[in-house]
Amino acid sequence: MRLKTSIVARLLLVCGGGLLGLLLAEIILRGCGIAYPLPYAPDVHVGSRLRPGFRATFTKEGRAFVEVNRAGFRDRDHAFEKPENTFRIAVLGDSFAEAVQVSRAETFWSVLEKTLAASPEFAGQEVEVLNFGVSGHGTAQQLQMLRHYALPYEPDLVLLAFFAGNDVRNNSRTLEPDDVRPFFTLEAGRLTLDDSFLDHPNFVKANSPATQRKVGAINASRLLQVINEWKHRPAARGGGPTPFEAGIDDRVFVEPVAADWKAAWDLTDALIQEINHEVRQHQARLIVAMVTQAIQVHVDAGVRAKFAQQLGVPDLSYPERRIAALGAEYDFDVVALAGPMVEAAERDQLFFHGFPNTELGTGHWNAAGHRIAAQRIAAEICRQRRLWNDQNSVTPPGSA
Repeated sequence: MRLKTSIVARLLLVCGGGLLGLLLAEIILRGCGIAYPLPYAPDVHVGSRLRPGFRATFTKEGRAFVEVNRAGFRDRDHAFEKPENTFRIAVLGDSFAEAVQVSRAETFWSVLEKTLAASPEFAGQEVEVLNFGVSGHGTAQQLQMLRHYALPYEPDLVLLAFFAGNDVRNNSRTLEPDDVRPFFTLEAGRLTLDDSFLDHPNFVKANSPATQRKVGAINASRLLQVINEWKHRPAARGGGPTPFEAGIDDRVFVEPVAADWKAAWDLTDALIQEINHEVRQHQARLIVAMVTQAIQVHVDAGVRAKFAQQLGVPDLSYPERRIAALGAEYDFDVVALAGPMVEAAERDQLFFHGFPNTELGTGHWNAAGHRIAAQRIAAEICRQRRLWNDQNSVTPPGSA
């Protein structure tokens, strides 16, 4: 009897010590601000998007407390019906628009809203900028996002934040490794939706109650988040002559020669054309903002030149030239952000990508990058507004 009691006591002691250790680890991780939450949920239209009402602190790159609104977007809540005398802008994009690396007030779309509201071009009118950006989305998903989620808010302007670094690859079923997403095929100039991802085992599994419970448990525990992050952290990608960043396609800086990349670019062109067409059908305008890759705006001109030389190109502006030509042909405006950023980076020796807890000159925009992008986009919108007002004597878009 005494032996049994001793064994039970020891087991209880071990279990108690283990629980105490787990609790201590949880407290330490929370105290250090270490978090790797899972904010995404499956979606039948775009594959995945943010969970409505999700709230968490992100520390993987930068540091920010992120709140998702009731509609499932990283933004404040907006009334579905557009208020009178309001100019609405819908932002489509990927992780640069979702921007979990910085606070909401520091995001380019939040700074853009404040900048336009204070401008003389929008005097006497409210300005609302609605963010529909979701990490990992390519242009195909952004077209779906426009159709099913953004257009019902009746925007006067749609801002497509185009990131050539992986958007072109994301659009191609051949090049994109993640096939749990909608794709489009392009045949004889016609786009056809391929939503076969709805039957993909991973999509079906993600919708299961068991997976949802697992995600809920991980989001409730910092320790489980760290374990999950460690288990699923991707290996660094190779490829290209000198890969500058994992997950970024250096080949977008080179005019495509291979059939798969030619097809991916042609499909991307067609998707942007279709976004422009559907925006126009809703009496709105499209602006494409060319989101920068870190190497394009590196503070050291020598680093940029060496990288271009290794790729065998004169510069790193092929995506900007291609999309600008597309805009000229189909009558939408393109804002190239690399030029102003390079000028400011060299003048002030300022990195617009990267954070102290990662590496400066890599990754996503920091607060300075968001700020200068917002200023450049705002300048283009105000320029358009002045032209519109000069050419029209009737009430401008968004007015009562």
